[in-house]
Amino acid sequence: MKNPFVYGKRVSGQAFFDRAKVKSDIRNVLDGGSNVLLYGPRRYGKSSLIGEVLSEIRAGGGCCAELNMMEVASLEDFVARFARIVYRELAPVSGALNLIAGFLKRMSPSIGLDEEGKPELRVSFSSGRATVDNLREVLMLPERLCGEKRRIVIAIDEFQEVSELGLGAQFERIMRSVIEKQSHVSYVFLGSKTHMLERMFSSKSRPFYNSAQKFLLLRPPEDESAAFLVERFSSSSIKLDPCLAEKMVRLVDNVPYYLQALGSWTFNAVRGRDADEVSDSDVADGFDSMYSAERILLEDAFRSHPESQRLLMRAIAIEPTGKFDESYRERHGLKSTSTVNTALRRLIADSTIEKTAVDYRLGDPLLAYYLAEC
Repeated sequence: MKNPFVYGKRVSGQAFFDRAKVKSDIRNVLDGGSNVLLYGPRRYGKSSLIGEVLSEIRAGGGCCAELNMMEVASLEDFVARFARIVYRELAPVSGALNLIAGFLKRMSPSIGLDEEGKPELRVSFSSGRATVDNLREVLMLPERLCGEKRRIVIAIDEFQEVSELGLGAQFERIMRSVIEKQSHVSYVFLGSKTHMLERMFSSKSRPFYNSAQKFLLLRPPEDESAAFLVERFSSSSIKLDPCLAEKMVRLVDNVPYYLQALGSWTFNAVRGRDADEVSDSDVADGFDSMYSAERILLEDAFRSHPESQRLLMRAIAIEPTGKFDESYRERHGLKSTSTVNTALRRLIADSTIEKTAVDYRLGDPLLAYYLAEC
């Protein structure tokens, strides 16, 4: 019996937690020729959501290309990868290389074979280093290749990482100046560093100000999450009581990635005893298995922060609060107010900590559980 839950990779098809309204809204913006910013905390399903949108566009005959900035090592790497994804989508035809060579005048394009033996565009730089002119040329490539009857949607994941490519704000200015002149290309910018992206697209001093329709992806409604769990188990002829489904939602604080993970491990527990109904002990076993599988990643995430941030993370995991007065700092071994405030700003900036209406909390419920337990 196949496990009906999928996690740890992009989710699609029936296993996808269908966010019908936001998916429809994003599709309408893209169909209208505008750009989209989809941002929110990690593990909320942004990549899977955009994957579903792009699949629909492709099914309708549209062109789509994807680039993940977490895989980009340098400006040269960005230029090469961007050229490659655009070529793969728009120019896999005879004679395309001569056409592209006319557009990429400051580079030396050539065609090689990828790992699957398919044609792949490669570029090189005369000085060994990419320049702003190389960047501008490659960003102009999709519009030049589209022609009058084609459009392309380009999705760039973890877009905030462009600030690490060495050009800083200049990269943003160049890209904005190019894309605002493109009439056949729409962009989807994705990212998990919500505060950084909010500043990038909402600050009047930044090049990308008001350049995309913003969608902040939050947790889904809890009743929809519980219904999703019930339906997924039912698809494998296993009964999940709605009240127990609600308990599962609360256990993982309704984070979509962990809903899939807890569902998967709980399914394994039910199957292991050859039962046709989920029990409380199955959920408990599923949670323990999920936690064990994630523990090393949680440890690494915690240890990647400096001491002042680790202390604050542990304090908030044990006792969420809205203010860090002297008694709170003493209880949790925190240092001065200024040290706490500096650590707090940085943890909010990288989306480790979320500010709710009443207090500060860790955005990852399993990380909070780990820090409260160890």
